[in-house]
Amino acid sequence: MKKITYLLIACAMTLFLTACGAPTIDASSEEAMKTSMEEITKDMSEAEKTEFGMAIMAVSMQVAMENMGNPEKAEGAVQDALDGKTAQEVIEMSKE
Repeated sequence: MKKITYLLIACAMTLFLTACGAPTIDASSEEAMKTSMEEITKDMSEAEKTEFGMAIMAVSMQVAMENMGNPEKAEGAVQDALDGKTAQEVIEMSKE
């Protein structure tokens, strides 16, 4: 019985922590991306917004350069690279 109780507690905590995660970029459409970016940046300071914006630009440039021969693929690759990422994940990606 204790094992079931511990399992239920662990599942509940996992769901709780998942729901409390940082907002992520939704790159499924241009409108969704705009809305998700506004959600991500709404509580940021100007310095944090600048850092995040620079990171978005850096990641976009990196991905675009990797797909330089195919402009259509490059745009989709940028969206794929950013989709589902938090601000911190994008900043970390830009430093790689």
